[in-house]
Amino acid sequence: MKTGRWAALGGLIGTAALLLAACGGTTSTSSQQAPLQKANEMVAALPPQVGITNFAPVANALTLSVYNGGVNYMMYAPLVMVSSQDNIDQADSLAQSITPNSNDTAFTVKLKNWNFSNGTPITAQDIAFDANLLMQACTMKNSPYSYGDCGFGGIPPVTGRAELTSVTADNANTVTFKLSQPANPVWFELNGLGQILAFPKAQWDKGSYMQDLQFLKSVASTPNASVYKVVSGPYKFSDMVTNQYWKFVPNTKYGGPAATVTVVLQYEASGAAEFAALRTNKINQGYLQPTEFGAAKQLKGYNQGLVSAFSWNGIQINSFKNQYVGNAFNDPAVRAALQYGIDEDAIGKLLFGTLNGKNLWVDQYSAIPTNFPALTKNVFGTSHIPVPYPYNPAQGMKVLENDGYHMVNGVMTKGSTKLEFPVLYSSGSQSATDAALVLKQDYAKEGIIVTLTSVPFDTQIAMNNTQTPSNAPKWAFNWYGGWGYEPNYYPTGGGMWGYYQTVDSYSYAPFYKAVNNEYLPGSAAQAQKNMYAYAMATAKDLPVLWTPNGYGVSEAAPYLHGSNKWWNPVEYFTLWNHLTISH
Repeated sequence: MKTGRWAALGGLIGTAALLLAACGGTTSTSSQQAPLQKANEMVAALPPQVGITNFAPVANALTLSVYNGGVNYMMYAPLVMVSSQDNIDQADSLAQSITPNSNDTAFTVKLKNWNFSNGTPITAQDIAFDANLLMQACTMKNSPYSYGDCGFGGIPPVTGRAELTSVTADNANTVTFKLSQPANPVWFELNGLGQILAFPKAQWDKGSYMQDLQFLKSVASTPNASVYKVVSGPYKFSDMVTNQYWKFVPNTKYGGPAATVTVVLQYEASGAAEFAALRTNKINQGYLQPTEFGAAKQLKGYNQGLVSAFSWNGIQINSFKNQYVGNAFNDPAVRAALQYGIDEDAIGKLLFGTLNGKNLWVDQYSAIPTNFPALTKNVFGTSHIPVPYPYNPAQGMKVLENDGYHMVNGVMTKGSTKLEFPVLYSSGSQSATDAALVLKQDYAKEGIIVTLTSVPFDTQIAMNNTQTPSNAPKWAFNWYGGWGYEPNYYPTGGGMWGYYQTVDSYSYAPFYKAVNNEYLPGSAAQAQKNMYAYAMATAKDLPVLWTPNGYGVSEAAPYLHGSNKWWNPVEYFTLWNHLTISH
């Protein structure tokens, strides 16, 4: 099943919500007293009720999130690492060079002379095996293990676009990738080659692809399995306690920039628990919810900054005929009314807050990320597009009335359809609860009645990723938070919206035409034109309901260095191997 990198609702969109000034904010120290120093060990908080649930180098469709993805990159070197400027990061990429053929249907990659953690070379045979295993996980009938990013960057199955058809090792350090048709090289190099992580064929090849995938399933959530002792990335797994912590130590054989800091990712039951851990110096990197900004002065010695990621935020719509509203969500008028009812400023203030007089949110009405204007303009040609459905409950009600709805006992009704349904949102955050209450109140102004149910983030993404028409009646709205473009580093809609077709039966042909044009070869100007058309389609056709994007507030010990520089909002994680601790 196609899916995407989910990120939790609230004041953080990213891997660990921990990093300094990623959106250009300045740092400050709240006190002269430094938090407890742990020699060469960073103890970093995860978002509330978020755990690490998958360690395999082939991301699983049922557990795909930016947090699991960050751990994958800690343990396994990517063929192509994408930089914070949305181009290739040469230092942290296994690929030494990439050469397209004359018509952009084949890409030859030469590898650097890097080794696995057991000292054996990383070869083209390993990379060919790794890439072919991804394809098998996407195409094999009744596959026991589903790769979560099928459809992105030419990794099949996607029809009508360039698809990866074969991967072969030419010699020990050269591998060739062939596509079904010409493609924009930037699109394939970032979105296709950027998905491939280096893991040893000798450890993972069990005789057949079916056996390989069965093995993947058996060890995906078991990081103590022997297969994880041989990695290619900057870190090796050390130990863990479920719902407490996950510890990673430097891999001394890593071919790229060497790691010196041990990383501990710590589970937090709630935002309040995380704040208490910061206040009592049990962690040395964490983040605040807006409800805690006023108490930040209690944190002594931490540097404070802002964080964000190149992403969009929204509410997923389940438009399959279901027990709540039938097929009403397939109606463009209903979708427009639902967007008219979203007060982005009120919700943004609750989810992200205001700090030192600065609003930490930006309104968002399309799949264009609005929190990195310069990066967005570089990719899409602009950082602004028209707003078809600004907050206006009265207009939303008018749209419904013109569509044949009328008020019956406080609920907009059309025939047997009543616009009354549940909304799922992320638990563990008071800010998320408050924002959900605003949504409920504003929808009531339109005669749209919703009930609110909070569930853990990991539960939400599992519900999304197992969605099929047969189980669609189990939910109507899922306000999970946001969707990171990773692995769509060249941020197209391919794959992403193919996935949404499995959970949203609304058919909008002009939208899919815009999506399907994005990979096409052409000049940089044509590519930007295609990207802009895609962004406009997301604004007009509402494949999701848009909510504000914003920034989180981080707190980090002053002896941790490099967080600002090495936070990558495009990849959605920190290159931990570049961080240092002073003594």
